[in-house]
Amino acid sequence: MTDLISTARGCVNTWQCDENNHLNVQYFPAFAWDSARHLQAALGLGPRALAAAGLKVRTVEDHIRYHRELFAADAWEVASGPVEIGESTLVAYHEIRNLLDGGVAGTVRQVTRCVDASGKAAAWPSDFRARAESRRVKLPPFAQPRTAGSRGSLPDLTLDRAAPSGLVTITQGVVQPEECDADGALLPRFHFGRYSDGAPGFWQAMGFDRLRMREREQGTVVLELRNEIRRPLPAGALTVVMSGILAATDKTMHIAHFLFDADSGELAAVADGVGVLFDQRARKIAPFTSEDRERLATKILRLAA
Repeated sequence: MTDLISTARGCVNTWQCDENNHLNVQYFPAFAWDSARHLQAALGLGPRALAAAGLKVRTVEDHIRYHRELFAADAWEVASGPVEIGESTLVAYHEIRNLLDGGVAGTVRQVTRCVDASGKAAAWPSDFRARAESRRVKLPPFAQPRTAGSRGSLPDLTLDRAAPSGLVTITQGVVQPEECDADGALLPRFHFGRYSDGAPGFWQAMGFDRLRMREREQGTVVLELRNEIRRPLPAGALTVVMSGILAATDKTMHIAHFLFDADSGELAAVADGVGVLFDQRARKIAPFTSEDRERLATKILRLAA
């Protein structure tokens, strides 16, 4: 395997940590987004080259597996490499490591697309494709997709069809300018942030008593999450996230999130991943009770294509 390229590094801040006292899920795609731009530059397509060619790059998909916790004051770095290069798409691998001990904290399989000024798919420059081909890497076994995405592409629902499918509303808001990239589109981090912010309400809606969980020092975490951006959301857009369960086992829930433009009713992004109960004292997954499993079985989504 060709060596990965160093593409980002920093330190976990206390304000980036959640109720489990570890780095919140939304910062993993944030690190990957920055890393993608540095990877492109290393392959000859930095901001100036893009501007000269009249091209832009959009993130289409982030598939993240969360392997180890990162805590406040942990130093981290990202190393990246191209996995597949198509005419207008690039599949890249981003490995997020804890610089203090070298352990892998997260892995990201990311798909980006080259577009022209109008937003239509455009071919990568030939010299960029050649450099990407020469630096290709293999996706490691521990970064391979598992449950997330295993059911294929989720349906392109409209907002009026969401509730009859069994989805419940977990967040509503407005896209702020500071949540957008240089081209004015909602950053992937803030897709994940909306899913994360809605987690307490989602688990409550699935019948878990969040107040009792807090007393028992029990939280919730995500082990894997795949986000597919269907339509960019601009600043000022009204958003609503509706979520539900695709399947459940004795320890895991396969959860789906649908991020809608609340004004047009169109689907902006769809995500699915694995959520679990988390014992905050033991720092390990807590199993569902038999009552939990019976209740969750009644809440499986009824999604139609």
